[in-house]
Amino acid sequence: VDFRERIRINGKKITKQYVVDFVAAEKDFFEPLHPSFFELTTALAFKYFAEQHIDIAVIEVGLGGRLDSTNIITPILSVITNISKDHTRFLGSTLSDIASEKAGIIKYGIPVVIGEAVEETRSVFEAKARSMDAPIIFAEDDPLVQSATYTSEGTIVYQTNLFGEIVGQLGGEYQIKNTNTILCSLHAMKIDNLQAIREGFLHVCELTGLMGRWHKLCNKPLVVCDTGHNVGGWNYLAQQIKNQPCNQLHIVFGM
Repeated sequence: VDFRERIRINGKKITKQYVVDFVAAEKDFFEPLHPSFFELTTALAFKYFAEQHIDIAVIEVGLGGRLDSTNIITPILSVITNISKDHTRFLGSTLSDIASEKAGIIKYGIPVVIGEAVEETRSVFEAKARSMDAPIIFAEDDPLVQSATYTSEGTIVYQTNLFGEIVGQLGGEYQIKNTNTILCSLHAMKIDNLQAIREGFLHVCELTGLMGRWHKLCNKPLVVCDTGHNVGGWNYLAQQIKNQPCNQLHIVFGM
């Protein structure tokens, strides 16, 4: 809805004036370079975060990883969630090809957490991590999420190792693996503020403005919106839709 949704600090969008001032001040520099929309947005975000002296930045890759404009940073942790066939025109036609592009964010000596892996992608990540002398953690090998129970409110109650009970606001079935990945990442960074972690999981939508992830728009009738748009996402969505009790199912699908 708003360009500024992409760049937030503590959930608050970057100001309109900052965006306008950035373009005015940097126009003479970037126009001859003909940057892409995403490249320019990345430069704007990094400048804004630096000037605001933030403590932690969560930077999401735009496409792939190896050649993505976000990949100029040196992170404190790299995270790769899962690999499915998407953007094959740019990233390759096999899971190992795509994994190679994603593995491009692994930096020398910087730990990396892998959320999900299959045999075809696991060997790619292991080889890249070895070559970069980067500690690698497969979140599925030693899961911190012990169980997940759905509530009538649509939240998920997690019983976890190290972090105790956590209630997650996001109700998509795919969030169970995401939660395990997040907890492994927090553990890798030695972040153990239980109150902050629990608040974050319980109020993630309000704190970040996240929308469209098994997002209930209405209860009577039940209307759910989800932005899942590839096979990886729909493997979960199809099953969760199938499990919803209903007399008549309607799907509005746009792409």
